[in-house]
Amino acid sequence: MTAFWIAAGLLTLLVLAVLCWPLLRRRQAGHASRKAINTAIYRDQMVDIDRDLANGALTATDHAIARDELERRVLEDVADDAPTTANAPRRLPRTALVLSAALPVAAVALYFVLGTPAALDPAVQQNASPTAAEVEKMVATLAARLEQNPNNPEGWVMLGRSYKAMGRFDEAARAFDRAGPAIESEPELMLDVAELSAELNKGRIEGKGLELLQRVLKEQPDNPQALVLAGTNAFFRQNYADAVRHWERLLAQVPPDSQDAQNLSAGIDKARSLMNSGAKPTSGPFEAPAATPEKPRAAAPANGATAVGGRVDLAPALKAKASPDDLVYIFARAAQGPRMPLAVLRARVADLPMDFKLDDSMAMSPDFKLSSVAELRIEARVSKSGDAIAKPGDLSGDISPVKPGATGLKLVIDKVLP
Repeated sequence: MTAFWIAAGLLTLLVLAVLCWPLLRRRQAGHASRKAINTAIYRDQMVDIDRDLANGALTATDHAIARDELERRVLEDVADDAPTTANAPRRLPRTALVLSAALPVAAVALYFVLGTPAALDPAVQQNASPTAAEVEKMVATLAARLEQNPNNPEGWVMLGRSYKAMGRFDEAARAFDRAGPAIESEPELMLDVAELSAELNKGRIEGKGLELLQRVLKEQPDNPQALVLAGTNAFFRQNYADAVRHWERLLAQVPPDSQDAQNLSAGIDKARSLMNSGAKPTSGPFEAPAATPEKPRAAAPANGATAVGGRVDLAPALKAKASPDDLVYIFARAAQGPRMPLAVLRARVADLPMDFKLDDSMAMSPDFKLSSVAELRIEARVSKSGDAIAKPGDLSGDISPVKPGATGLKLVIDKVLP
């Protein structure tokens, strides 16, 4: 806000300088008397008739007559000469003073009438959420740039993660494919592809996604997200023994009294029950029975200030406005600056209240992580449409500012978006 007013003041001073300089500078008053002008004319005419006499164009008699006539006209002009003075420009300090006072006042008044003063309020800036059109435009712009310059693996990864967060899974899969070998550079990226395969295949991980998941498990057998995905894949393939094995290995890593531990225990019990009864899992959208739909990736250990965590709940007054199957998006973004989410976690209203943790592994871009900013804004939103983009009628809550590394946050969803 301060920078805006300084810039506006400097521009106003510049305009005033341009407008007032002609009114204040001292200028020469150009004037000339008619006598001086006529004398110069007659002098030239006298030279002309003398030249004609010398050239023989005039006789001595004609020369004398012309000279007498010229002298008579000179005498007549001298007799009634009155100085003729052009209007002399003069300084106008009063006009400049009035202009200096009126222009800034008029500019400020017009700004408050026609401008958007509220946009300068940091609180308003922080509360502003990206609209659907803004997010679509950012993603479309990125996609267009990549089509023109496709040799940008990191750009394709960012586009794939953006599409995935927006629920556009088919487009996310194509973007990850175009990232090429870069997708295999980090375990988090490989698990993104595996998770996307589960989303596309109702819990089953196929093809490249399964290959990448197995690589991560081989290199990092205790990776929490990989264990969740492996258990989920086994569960939906009716291999309940493997599902229990993976989820029990993860259960040993999470705090016993956490929401993740409760979800995992419930999933393990369900898998054992199905294994003993020989029943098949019900078909439907991909949702890990052992944890929230985003899986307990939130339980991944974070080093230093690369994560934030706490507990999210829905205010009692709004519980009637939400159904158990409504999606809940928990995300972090910079308290000031770009509004692109730095980390996103997804759950359902039925999971609330729940513990959450957001960390760098959930970043939509490897260059734009939670740990890359000084202050965060943590938000939770119940999406009535299931869309990742905020819409009127959604329920939301937020905490700001939050330092990376903060734990024990209490995030309450207590507002209805207009």
